[in-house]
Order: sequence, then C-alpha cells, then structure tokens
Amino acid sequence: MMQGRRGPSRVEPSRITGYHKAGAIVIGLVCGYCFGGAVMETADVLFATPVTATSVSLGAGATVAGSGAKAEAKVAGNSIHSVITGNGSPYQNFQGRIMTKPGGNTIHSIFTCGGDFYQDFQSRIMYGTYKLVQQMPGGERLTGFTRILHRMKPDEVMDEIPTFRADPLHPKCDEWCDFPVADRPNAVKQWIDAAAKDPGMIKGAWVLLLECDYVWMRPVQAPDAYDSTAIGFQFMFDYIMPAHPDAVPYMKSLSDNRIDPKIIPRSGPAPVLIRYTDLAGVVPEWERITAKIEADPKAVKQLDWVREMYAWDIALALRNVTLVTESPPHSRLIAQPPHDLQLGDAAMLHYTWGTLYFENKKEIWRWEKRDYTSREQMLKLPMLRMPPQPWKAGWVIQDGLPVTKELHDTMTAMIGQMNHAISKMPDLSAAPQRT
Repeated sequence: MMQGRRGPSRVEPSRITGYHKAGAIVIGLVCGYCFGGAVMETADVLFATPVTATSVSLGAGATVAGSGAKAEAKVAGNSIHSVITGNGSPYQNFQGRIMTKPGGNTIHSIFTCGGDFYQDFQSRIMYGTYKLVQQMPGGERLTGFTRILHRMKPDEVMDEIPTFRADPLHPKCDEWCDFPVADRPNAVKQWIDAAAKDPGMIKGAWVLLLECDYVWMRPVQAPDAYDSTAIGFQFMFDYIMPAHPDAVPYMKSLSDNRIDPKIIPRSGPAPVLIRYTDLAGVVPEWERITAKIEADPKAVKQLDWVREMYAWDIALALRNVTLVTESPPHSRLIAQPPHDLQLGDAAMLHYTWGTLYFENKKEIWRWEKRDYTSREQMLKLPMLRMPPQPWKAGWVIQDGLPVTKELHDTMTAMIGQMNHAISKMPDLSAAPQRT
C-alpha cells in the first residue's frame, strides 16, 4: 500500500482490453508513418538538386523540348510524353525505378554508325521502316531506338534519328578508313557506361542490335525478359566458321585457351536480341578481343572483314551467355536476299548483297546499296526503282541463279517498303555543310 499526502492510496489492478491493444497499434502505425515521412522528406531536402522543366505539347507536329537540350526531339502527333520530376534523393530514385520498369517483351533497338554518307543513307531508310512497323500490331513493344554514332562531330541526321555520340578510337574514320567497324565495340561500351549512370536511357527489357542496312517488314516479337527460362536469339552466318582448321588456332589464342572452338557460336553482333544485363557483361570482352585482333596482323589477315564478328562470338562463349542461333527461313530476325528467297519467320530483310536482274545477259534491273554514296542522295532520299512487273521466267541474277517468283516477290516487297519510308522522310538538303 502506497502512502500519499491524503493517506494510504489504493492501487487498482490494471485491465487491458482488446480495444486498448488495437488503439496502441493504430497509434504506433500513425507515429511510424509520420516519423518515416519526416525522414524521407529530410533526405529529399539534403539531396536537393535543380529540376529541368520539360514542355510537352500534343497534336500535329508535337515536339518535346528540354530547356537544356541541344536539339528538339520530334515525336508523333498522337503520342504522350510522361514526365516525372525528382531531386535525385535515394528515396525518389527508388520510386522512379519501380515506376519506369519496362514491360518484359519490350525492345530497345540500337545500331552503330560512322556517319559517312553511305551509312547515313541506309540509316535513314532503316529508321523510316522502323517507324512504319511501330504502327503495326505488336509495334507498341518497340519502345526505344538509339543510333550510336562513333564520330568526332555530329552529322546531318542527329535531329532525325535518336542518337548517342561516342568518341571514336580512330578519328580518321570521319573521312575514310579501311575498317570502321573496329570502333563499334568501344562505341557500344561508351553507351553501356552512359546507361549505367542514367538507367532511363534503356527503354526496353531487351536490347536489339542492328545494322544500318536492314529493312523492317514487321515488328520483332520478344519473349518475357523477366521469365528466367526465356532465351534471346541471334542470326547464324554460314561464313562464320570458328571450328574451321584455319580459324581454330586464333579462336584458342583469342580466348586464352579457355574455350573449345566447337562451342563458339556462328553469329555476330547484329542482329542479336539480348538482355541488357547480358549485353553489359559481353561488351567489355568484345571490345578487348577486337583490340587484340587489330594488334595482330596475322589475325587481321586470317579473319579479314568479319574479324569483329568473331570477337563477339568469342566474348559470348567466354561470358557463357546462351542465345538461340537461328537460320532462315526460321530466323525471327532477318533474311538476306537474294541468298534467301523469302522473308520466312523474319521481321527484317538485310540487303548485304546487291540484286541485279539479267535477261539474255542484259541487265534489266538492279538494287545495289553501293550506288548510293553521295551527300545529295543521303539528304534527299530518291525513290528507288521497283523491280520490273510482272515476274518473268528466265530472268537470272548476277551469279547466274534464277530469279524465282519467291525472290521476285521478296525484292518487290522490300523495295516497296523502303519507298514507303522514303515518301515520309523529310528533305534535308538545306542542312549546313559538314565542317
């Protein structure tokens, strides 16, 4: 019994009911929420950074422009550009990454380019056909596109094609060099490094590596990248032969005798559908092996103009990255006319070779990309001559093989798609001369 100023006091036994417990829990949650919010807001204040305003207009000829941007990025008139602001605090960065996680079947397409007139001519057409297939069913999954330009200075199509400029290893290639693709692995590495600092650069769960001389015929369909059993895919080039007796010594040397040449894939760095995380692991090896080849005159001579493709294949094997290597007509990526007669399962056509029609030994039609090398042709894309119609038995191509109805239909569809894209491309003839 306790003694008080008014005499002995009586202590009542405590009675804690379920209501008391519930009330305590509610009070605890409210206090925790308030305390946590205060901590997060304090972090926001401590990490405060300037926010760049972005203006958005929707309608015909809409543009998106940032106040610090070098140039406007043109968007479709019916598109919507979503903007979130943040001050760079860990709290907001965490929220932003959850919000912007791309869908598992989305694709960010990339390709490298040296920026000469020849490649820019092809690049403009490739990007034009890409935009055409974006409007097809499934095209909404093509969510990102980047041209990686390895060139000292910008070129005329920087504002037309979304471009990341990388500093070239060989600046002389701005004018001319005998093997400009030697810069490709390093250029992709620069893009990978930039994306590591700014994850928002990656607009898809998959990365699709391309060449500038592709023609999109329909969207590439990707599996769910977040499904661990899903595997990316690439194209099988029959002239890549790592197990050939002449190639084996170089495959062993370049892999430091760590890889059996028989398990090196017969592919190349394009076309390839690969997860960004796998790409980020392969690219440094690809860059290192390419540099090793370039430093060895014997390897350069033996592996010739496909040496950088071999470097990619060895890098894949060293990193133990598994991709399905597919051949036409079952390749989901490309077919290569006139070698391949039909599109098959592919999404794109690759015009690596010319296609010339002959009748009685007289040339009656030609498609040859090497005919288009001038600045004028690149800036103001000419409509391409369509194959003669209707198809006629007895025509042959330059190597004497017949122009089958299948091949003729494929070439007609490809040139038609290119002309469709060209009809929508702007005339850039007023662009300033390069310096």
